[in-house]
Amino acid sequence: MDLNLLMIGRKTLGGAFDFERFSVLLSDKGYKTDRIYYIDDGSSVGDILGQGDGEALYVACGDLTSLYDFFGENVAAAYGYVRIGDRYFVPMPTLDENVVRSVVIPLMNRKTKSSYNTVIFKTFGVAAEELKELLKEYTKGRNKIFFEFAANGQMCDVRIRYAKSVQSAAITEVIEGVTRAIGGYIYATKDISLAEQTARLLMGSGKKLSLAESFTGGGLASALVAYPGMSNNLLESVVCYTNDSKTARLRVPREVLESKGAVSADTAYEMALGLLDNPKCDIAVATTGNAGPTSEKEGQVGLFYVAVGDRQTIHVFERFYEVKNADKKSVEELRHEITETGVNTALFELERYLSAAKGDI
Repeated sequence: MDLNLLMIGRKTLGGAFDFERFSVLLSDKGYKTDRIYYIDDGSSVGDILGQGDGEALYVACGDLTSLYDFFGENVAAAYGYVRIGDRYFVPMPTLDENVVRSVVIPLMNRKTKSSYNTVIFKTFGVAAEELKELLKEYTKGRNKIFFEFAANGQMCDVRIRYAKSVQSAAITEVIEGVTRAIGGYIYATKDISLAEQTARLLMGSGKKLSLAESFTGGGLASALVAYPGMSNNLLESVVCYTNDSKTARLRVPREVLESKGAVSADTAYEMALGLLDNPKCDIAVATTGNAGPTSEKEGQVGLFYVAVGDRQTIHVFERFYEVKNADKKSVEELRHEITETGVNTALFELERYLSAAKGDI
């Protein structure tokens, strides 16, 4: 609900109302004055009432004689304010801190708590600035629809807060547009972590999952087994950290490792294919990459591959994660950041696979 200040009469314009103190009292509670109307007398109030839409609160100060005439008998309404439709008027000829605290702020509290809804889009793999660019068509010029972007690493929450007075068609248009614009990055439309969303989808699928992890070192399995009931769906997790292990445990051809390298799309594919040799396995996920500080080939630190699929199709995703301010971080910090990104990328691609199988995307 907008809060507007009506400054009525020339005497008020001369400083009879302590606007600075009024602003401080509001800001202490997280509110601010949205608009200030300077008018000669209360006869202009009718014009102001016709501006804007939705709920609004007006604090009227100065010479209120004509304003009282406008309100008529209603000016004596209880609770210290007058209501006309969805507009609230608080008469306060001069600054009265008691009125601000006992009438103005409670009105703002009551209406603010009940007049907004929030829609959340949980995204992965896209920066807040890029999201803002992708959504600029929907974030600008929207009355009573507000966008908030909260980034945390490669995660970013897009929150759309809108007044309940906004027409359903308008908010539906925005939500559908946002979904189209950033749908490839969304993993949930409720406040839930990526790991939990993926675990829930997996447990709801009834499928058996096998994992083969190289540079993520079991981090993917650890993220999933944090949720009760995962024993019904996680068949196995194999940490194949060396080339010998990849060959012995997953039958990755030696020639692939020698010609393409352990950090390659071909190796990730062969690792997932090896998991699917188990007839009980329905879904396979494999990770291979380089978290540093050294690498097989120059420039490979931060490069990784994630393979996700089944007996019909295996998709391999190549990612390169560049650590920001790497020169200020220890080797351990660098490795942790890269492997964490690999785990989250694998969770995200598995979530997308499960959502597609379910028909959600």
